[in-house]
Amino acid sequence: MNHLLGEATEDEERWWQAFLLARTTRPMSFASGPQQEMSTPGASWLSDRLRTEEAIEVIRPLADAGDDVAELWLARWLADGDHLDELRQRVSRGSYHAPRELAGRLADHGMLDELRERASARDGHHALRALARALAERGRHDALRDLARAADPDRRPVILDAAAGANMAGLSGLRVLRVLADLGNKAGRAGLARRLVREGRLDELRKRAEGGDFYAQAWLSEQPG
Repeated sequence: MNHLLGEATEDEERWWQAFLLARTTRPMSFASGPQQEMSTPGASWLSDRLRTEEAIEVIRPLADAGDDVAELWLARWLADGDHLDELRQRVSRGSYHAPRELAGRLADHGMLDELRERASARDGHHALRALARALAERGRHDALRDLARAADPDRRPVILDAAAGANMAGLSGLRVLRVLADLGNKAGRAGLARRLVREGRLDELRKRAEGGDFYAQAWLSEQPG
């Protein structure tokens, strides 16, 4: 096949096939040849399961040959296709990109026991973040508190920051925000103060302001009376 790169190598052929699969839905950038990472708009370029499977087959040999960009996109497509077993295998073989994708899918499926096991490993950064976020989104404030308190000082901020970025609705979300605020997380304190104002919980806001919470003090100062 001939294209802008001239006479294609076998690897270029595979990249070009992936490009053609993707081009029908969202654009990708190949301006610097097949080694350049696909542009961000193409990150979730296929919701069609069959096309995802095609892309996996096209890209897998390149990933297995050590192409880092191919490995990145293979991990993402494996996650899109819910190929948890292959993601686990690639994690066990030392893949750089598979741990993030596996952690996200485990959280999506509510597989928190496996996430917790993987988070306890020394290289379990992605699993730890996914676990903290999953606990926060499920309103499991006691489990989140226990996880943070048991963590080493260098891992605790990872847990709190990940949890603070979760979607926390309802009363269970409020309880999670209280845990984050009580453990000193700035985003948690800011979010809690804002939430207390929005829900008219001014007595709690005053109590936190009296306890030295800067965000509570700032919000309280803006309240009438």
